[in-house]
Amino acid sequence: MSQKGNPIQSFLHFFDDFGLNSVWILVVFGFGMIVFALSVIPIPASRWLGIAFATSPLWLPYVLFFIFFKKWLYYIQLHFWLAQGRTTLELQFPQEIFKSPLAMEMVLTQMYQTASPDNHIQTYWDGKHPPTYGLEIVSDGGRVSFYINTPAKKFKNMWETHLYAQYPGIIVRELPVDYTAAVPWDPKRFLYFSIHYMLKKPDAYPIKTYIDYGLDQDPKEEFKIDPLAPVIETLGSIGPGEKMWIQILISAHRKEDFKVGSLTAKSDWKEAVQKEIDGIAQRDTKTKKGAAETEMAPRVTPKEKDTLIALERSLSKYAFNTKIRTMYIAESDKALPGERIGPMVGFWRHLDDISRNSIGLIWRTDVNWPLWQDRSGKQRLHMKQEELHEYKLREYEEKTPTDHGFIMTTEELATLFRPVGQTVTTPTLERVSSARSEPPANLPRGNV
Repeated sequence: MSQKGNPIQSFLHFFDDFGLNSVWILVVFGFGMIVFALSVIPIPASRWLGIAFATSPLWLPYVLFFIFFKKWLYYIQLHFWLAQGRTTLELQFPQEIFKSPLAMEMVLTQMYQTASPDNHIQTYWDGKHPPTYGLEIVSDGGRVSFYINTPAKKFKNMWETHLYAQYPGIIVRELPVDYTAAVPWDPKRFLYFSIHYMLKKPDAYPIKTYIDYGLDQDPKEEFKIDPLAPVIETLGSIGPGEKMWIQILISAHRKEDFKVGSLTAKSDWKEAVQKEIDGIAQRDTKTKKGAAETEMAPRVTPKEKDTLIALERSLSKYAFNTKIRTMYIAESDKALPGERIGPMVGFWRHLDDISRNSIGLIWRTDVNWPLWQDRSGKQRLHMKQEELHEYKLREYEEKTPTDHGFIMTTEELATLFRPVGQTVTTPTLERVSSARSEPPANLPRGNV
């Protein structure tokens, strides 16, 4: 969960800002402390090594266990993930979408699959874990498309079923080859750039959603203000030879304990949401009594009231672990990074609520201090190659201590990804020419 770091983390982040690796700082500091201890305590170094070797049966198994546990869990979960197979579904929208984003919320709610294991064998031998979906909005030379990348077994059919149930005019088409296959790693031919995003405040606080824009009231098309319109318009503005990809990776958020693959018990995010609600309402977290019942009634401002309503609404929603990245890829002679990267950084700015939460940049394929961090440029090339590879696999490696993803409700995700109606007028967003419909059930049939 996003939260303020402790003093040690803040101290290490200070060095990170100057391009110094905090891990190596800790290693050097620890080595220095050992040298200092050996110089102060009059015991030969060989004696210290002998003590460490003699006591190794006590401490070495613990060290090896934690290393093995992490590697084993990664291996079996990867095996389980590969066994499911993956496929990419393209969504083609009809000319008119009459339903509010609540319809997409219902789809996401149905796709909330925790894959809770029945026993420890399923976790530690079969590698069973929640599926990861990729909600992706892609522009290829200005042509905008919506995709869902999903495990092929079981979940492909589920996506199709629930999308058709909520959007009868939609077409869901399985791609024979994933669209990312058209982009190889060739730094001489292409320019690559990637961005990771994080919430700027704790996960408990939601961003501005479609409900804040009044789309839950199903207003007429001419009165709608669609928060996806700026994003799609930006995607539609790029030219031939350029690609801009948005990837939102989600998996069901759940409580963690040893049974599901965690050595430490972790409660779900609702406890943090409730704590924030009690804090704003000035209620005792144990007795749940407000200040009105103890000393004096709290003075809640109109903005605080809106925040309380949003927090209470979040408690009634399913939540997903979420990670967001964007990529800009362009042929070297057609690349316009100066014009494209700025809008990518501010993709989600229209969803910022200063008093609640906002989505901001946390990492990009660049360095702060090229003079000593990456004089040759090889590190940046390596980062870009890794990002392209991870995007294609729908994986997400944490690049910094705070680049760990965040939690979003179905309401927030339906704001970021869903079918859009005529409010979004981007001409390069391809739509179905006419709504599909089945023949009437009572249509008379005779012999021909």
